[in-house]
Amino acid sequence: MPFIRFLAIVLLLATPALAQDPVKVAPQAYKLDFENDWVKVLRVHYAAKEKIPEHDHPATAAAFVYLNDGGPVIFKHIGLSYGAITRPATKARGFRLWYAVKETHEVENTGDTPSDFVRIEFKTEPVNAKSLRGKFQPEEYPQDENFQKVLFENEQIRATRLAVAPHKKLAVSTAATEPALLVALTPANFKLKNGKAKPLKLSLDAGKTRWVETGAVIEFENIGDAPAELLRFDLKTKPLSADQIKPPDHKHN
Repeated sequence: MPFIRFLAIVLLLATPALAQDPVKVAPQAYKLDFENDWVKVLRVHYAAKEKIPEHDHPATAAAFVYLNDGGPVIFKHIGLSYGAITRPATKARGFRLWYAVKETHEVENTGDTPSDFVRIEFKTEPVNAKSLRGKFQPEEYPQDENFQKVLFENEQIRATRLAVAPHKKLAVSTAATEPALLVALTPANFKLKNGKAKPLKLSLDAGKTRWVETGAVIEFENIGDAPAELLRFDLKTKPLSADQIKPPDHKHN
Protein backbone atom coordinates (compact mmCIF):
# COMPACT_ATOMS: atom_id res chain seq x y z
CA MET A 1 0.00 0.00 0.00
CA PRO A 2 1.50 3.38 -0.95
CA PHE A 3 2.59 5.37 2.09
CA ILE A 4 0.34 8.38 1.29
CA ARG A 5 -2.74 6.18 1.04
CA PHE A 6 -1.78 4.42 4.28
CA LEU A 7 -1.32 7.76 6.04
CA ALA A 8 -4.72 8.98 4.82
CA ILE A 9 -6.43 5.90 6.25
CA VAL A 10 -4.67 6.32 9.60
CA LEU A 11 -5.70 9.99 9.80
CA LEU A 12 -9.28 9.13 8.89
CA LEU A 13 -9.51 6.52 11.64
CA ALA A 14 -7.91 8.84 14.18
CA THR A 15 -10.11 11.85 13.41
CA PRO A 16 -13.27 12.19 15.52
CA ALA A 17 -16.45 12.01 13.50
CA LEU A 18 -18.22 15.30 13.12
CA ALA A 19 -21.47 15.92 14.94
CA GLN A 20 -24.49 14.84 12.95
CA ASP A 21 -27.15 17.55 12.81
CA PRO A 22 -30.62 15.92 12.95
CA VAL A 23 -32.00 18.57 10.57
CA LYS A 24 -29.47 17.41 7.95
CA VAL A 25 -29.53 13.69 8.77
CA ALA A 26 -33.33 13.42 8.80
CA PRO A 27 -34.92 16.57 7.31
CA GLN A 28 -38.27 14.81 6.99
CA ALA A 29 -38.33 14.35 10.78
CA TYR A 30 -36.59 17.47 12.17
CA LYS A 31 -37.20 21.03 11.01
CA LEU A 32 -35.72 24.17 12.55
CA ASP A 33 -38.58 26.43 13.59
CA PHE A 34 -36.82 29.21 15.51
CA GLU A 35 -33.43 29.97 17.03
CA ASN A 36 -31.73 32.82 18.86
CA ASP A 37 -29.11 33.15 21.62
CA TRP A 38 -31.56 31.80 24.21
CA VAL A 39 -33.39 28.88 22.63
CA LYS A 40 -33.44 26.54 19.66
CA VAL A 41 -36.83 25.17 18.58
CA LEU A 42 -37.18 22.06 16.42
CA ARG A 43 -40.46 20.78 15.01
CA VAL A 44 -40.33 16.97 15.10
CA HIS A 45 -42.41 14.43 13.17
CA TYR A 46 -41.77 10.70 13.43
CA ALA A 47 -43.96 8.99 10.86
CA ALA A 48 -45.61 5.66 11.66
CA LYS A 49 -43.10 2.77 11.48
CA GLU A 50 -40.29 5.21 10.67
CA LYS A 51 -36.64 4.62 11.60
CA ILE A 52 -34.44 7.70 12.03
CA PRO A 53 -30.68 7.18 11.49
CA GLU A 54 -28.00 8.06 14.01
CA HIS A 55 -27.73 11.76 14.89
CA ASP A 56 -26.60 14.05 17.72
CA HIS A 57 -28.22 16.47 20.14
CA PRO A 58 -26.18 19.05 22.11
CA ALA A 59 -25.77 19.14 25.87
CA THR A 60 -28.57 21.57 26.64
CA ALA A 61 -31.63 21.17 28.83
CA ALA A 62 -34.78 20.67 26.80
CA ALA A 63 -38.57 20.68 26.79
CA PHE A 64 -40.65 18.32 24.66
CA VAL A 65 -44.13 19.67 23.92
CA TYR A 66 -46.46 16.99 22.53
CA LEU A 67 -48.90 17.88 19.76
CA ASN A 68 -50.76 14.61 19.27
CA ASP A 69 -51.65 11.38 21.07
CA GLY A 70 -48.61 9.38 20.01
CA GLY A 71 -47.54 5.84 20.78
CA PRO A 72 -44.28 4.55 22.29
CA VAL A 73 -41.04 5.47 20.50
CA ILE A 74 -37.67 3.73 20.93
CA PHE A 75 -34.50 5.82 21.32
CA LYS A 76 -31.37 3.73 20.79
CA HIS A 77 -28.60 5.65 22.52
CA ILE A 78 -25.02 5.14 21.45
CA GLY A 79 -22.20 5.51 23.95
CA LEU A 80 -24.49 5.90 26.98
CA SER A 81 -24.83 3.28 29.70
CA TYR A 82 -28.61 2.97 29.43
CA GLY A 83 -28.63 2.14 25.71
CA ALA A 84 -32.11 1.79 24.21
CA ILE A 85 -35.07 3.26 26.08
CA THR A 86 -38.73 3.44 25.14
CA ARG A 87 -40.55 6.73 25.52
CA PRO A 88 -44.10 5.96 26.69
CA ALA A 89 -47.19 7.05 24.79
CA THR A 90 -47.82 10.80 24.84
CA LYS A 91 -50.89 13.00 25.10
CA ALA A 92 -51.49 16.15 23.09
CA ARG A 93 -50.96 19.34 25.18
CA GLY A 94 -48.67 17.53 27.61
CA PHE A 95 -44.94 18.18 27.89
CA ARG A 96 -41.74 16.88 29.45
CA LEU A 97 -38.64 18.62 30.80
CA TRP A 98 -35.20 17.04 30.92
CA TYR A 99 -31.77 18.22 32.03
CA ALA A 100 -28.75 18.47 29.73
CA VAL A 101 -27.34 15.23 28.33
CA LYS A 102 -25.13 14.87 25.26
CA GLU A 103 -26.94 12.34 23.11
CA THR A 104 -26.21 10.32 20.01
CA HIS A 105 -29.07 8.03 19.10
CA GLU A 106 -31.21 6.33 16.51
CA VAL A 107 -35.01 6.54 16.71
CA GLU A 108 -37.70 4.02 15.83
CA ASN A 109 -41.42 4.70 15.90
CA THR A 110 -42.85 1.19 16.05
CA GLY A 111 -46.48 2.33 16.20
CA ASP A 112 -49.17 2.91 13.60
CA THR A 113 -49.56 6.61 14.43
CA PRO A 114 -47.06 9.44 13.98
CA SER A 115 -45.42 11.24 16.87
CA ASP A 116 -45.51 15.03 16.61
CA PHE A 117 -43.86 17.35 19.10
CA VAL A 118 -41.75 20.45 19.58
CA ARG A 119 -38.23 20.09 20.97
CA ILE A 120 -37.05 23.26 22.75
CA GLU A 121 -33.35 23.42 23.63
CA PHE A 122 -32.60 25.96 26.38
CA LYS A 123 -29.29 27.62 25.52
CA THR A 124 -29.02 29.24 28.95
CA GLU A 125 -27.09 28.78 32.19
CA PRO A 126 -26.47 26.54 34.05
CA VAL A 127 -24.93 23.91 31.79
CA ASN A 128 -26.58 21.06 33.64
CA ALA A 129 -29.17 21.67 36.38
CA LYS A 130 -30.54 18.22 37.20
CA SER A 131 -33.50 19.81 38.94
CA LEU A 132 -34.87 20.54 35.48
CA ARG A 133 -36.99 17.45 34.92
CA GLY A 134 -40.62 16.37 35.05
CA LYS A 135 -43.66 15.19 33.09
CA PHE A 136 -46.81 17.30 32.83
CA GLN A 137 -50.12 16.03 31.54
CA PRO A 138 -52.78 18.15 29.80
CA GLU A 139 -55.21 19.89 32.14
CA GLU A 140 -58.82 20.95 32.07
CA TYR A 141 -59.98 24.49 32.87
CA PRO A 142 -63.16 26.57 32.51
CA GLN A 143 -63.71 27.26 28.81
CA ASP A 144 -65.13 30.74 29.39
CA GLU A 145 -62.46 32.02 31.79
CA ASN A 146 -58.80 32.90 31.41
CA PHE A 147 -56.41 30.42 33.02
CA GLN A 148 -52.81 30.70 34.26
CA LYS A 149 -50.86 28.11 36.24
CA VAL A 150 -47.14 27.85 36.97
CA LEU A 151 -46.26 24.19 36.45
CA PHE A 152 -42.52 24.22 37.05
CA GLU A 153 -39.80 26.58 38.21
CA ASN A 154 -36.12 26.23 39.01
CA GLU A 155 -33.11 28.53 38.74
CA GLN A 156 -33.11 28.29 34.92
CA ILE A 157 -36.70 28.43 33.64
CA ARG A 158 -40.32 28.94 34.62
CA ALA A 159 -43.03 27.00 32.76
CA THR A 160 -46.60 28.32 32.83
CA ARG A 161 -49.76 27.05 31.16
CA LEU A 162 -51.98 29.86 29.82
CA ALA A 163 -55.43 29.81 28.27
CA VAL A 164 -57.18 32.84 26.83
CA ALA A 165 -60.97 32.40 26.80
CA PRO A 166 -62.90 33.21 23.61
CA HIS A 167 -63.25 36.98 23.06
CA LYS A 168 -61.27 37.78 26.20
CA LYS A 169 -57.92 39.50 26.75
CA LEU A 170 -54.81 38.45 28.64
CA ALA A 171 -51.74 40.63 29.23
CA VAL A 172 -48.34 38.93 28.95
CA SER A 173 -45.38 40.81 30.42
CA THR A 174 -41.72 39.88 30.77
CA ALA A 175 -39.09 40.98 33.28
CA ALA A 176 -36.27 43.33 32.33
CA THR A 177 -33.78 40.43 32.10
CA GLU A 178 -36.08 37.48 31.31
CA PRO A 179 -37.47 36.94 27.81
CA ALA A 180 -40.09 34.28 27.16
CA LEU A 181 -41.03 31.74 24.53
CA LEU A 182 -44.71 31.00 23.91
CA VAL A 183 -45.78 27.71 22.32
CA ALA A 184 -49.31 27.28 20.99
CA LEU A 185 -50.88 24.09 22.35
CA THR A 186 -54.07 24.62 20.37
CA PRO A 187 -54.82 26.61 17.22
CA ALA A 188 -55.10 30.28 18.18
CA ASN A 189 -56.26 33.54 16.60
CA PHE A 190 -55.21 36.67 18.42
CA LYS A 191 -55.29 40.41 18.12
CA LEU A 192 -52.08 41.71 19.69
CA LYS A 193 -51.66 45.12 21.26
CA ASN A 194 -48.14 46.22 22.14
CA GLY A 195 -47.96 49.71 23.62
CA LYS A 196 -49.07 52.42 21.23
CA ALA A 197 -48.36 50.35 18.13
CA LYS A 198 -51.27 49.50 15.88
CA PRO A 199 -52.88 46.17 16.89
CA LEU A 200 -52.03 43.26 14.63
CA LYS A 201 -53.57 39.86 14.05
CA LEU A 202 -51.67 36.67 14.78
CA SER A 203 -52.73 33.14 13.85
CA LEU A 204 -50.85 30.20 15.36
CA ASP A 205 -51.22 26.52 14.57
CA ALA A 206 -50.55 24.07 17.39
CA GLY A 207 -46.79 23.85 17.88
CA LYS A 208 -45.95 27.31 16.52
CA THR A 209 -43.96 29.65 18.73
CA ARG A 210 -43.84 33.35 19.54
CA TRP A 211 -40.78 35.04 21.07
CA VAL A 212 -41.38 37.79 23.65
CA GLU A 213 -38.43 40.11 24.28
CA THR A 214 -37.35 41.33 27.71
CA GLY A 215 -39.36 44.13 29.29
CA ALA A 216 -42.36 43.63 27.00
CA VAL A 217 -46.06 44.06 27.77
CA ILE A 218 -48.35 42.52 25.15
CA GLU A 219 -52.12 42.17 25.31
CA PHE A 220 -53.43 38.99 23.68
CA GLU A 221 -57.09 39.16 22.65
CA ASN A 222 -58.57 35.84 21.60
CA ILE A 223 -60.74 36.63 18.57
CA GLY A 224 -61.64 32.97 18.03
CA ASP A 225 -64.57 30.96 19.35
CA ALA A 226 -62.53 28.42 21.35
CA PRO A 227 -59.98 28.80 24.17
CA ALA A 228 -56.44 29.51 22.96
CA GLU A 229 -53.99 27.51 25.06
CA LEU A 230 -50.29 28.41 25.30
CA LEU A 231 -47.26 27.12 27.12
CA ARG A 232 -44.95 29.88 28.34
CA PHE A 233 -41.26 29.40 29.12
CA ASP A 234 -39.53 32.29 30.91
CA LEU A 235 -35.73 32.21 30.60
CA LYS A 236 -34.35 33.29 33.98
CA THR A 237 -30.60 33.09 33.29
CA LYS A 238 -28.29 34.43 30.60
CA PRO A 239 -27.30 32.53 27.44
CA LEU A 240 -24.39 30.09 27.49
CA SER A 241 -21.28 30.67 25.43
CA ALA A 242 -20.99 28.95 22.05
CA ASP A 243 -18.37 26.51 23.40
CA GLN A 244 -20.72 25.37 26.16
CA ILE A 245 -23.57 24.43 23.84
CA LYS A 246 -21.76 22.93 20.85
CA PRO A 247 -22.80 19.40 19.86
CA PRO A 248 -20.63 16.41 20.82
CA ASP A 249 -17.35 16.20 18.92
CA HIS A 250 -17.52 12.41 18.65
CA LYS A 251 -20.17 10.11 17.32
CA HIS A 252 -19.76 7.99 20.45
CA ASN A 253 -19.70 10.05 23.63
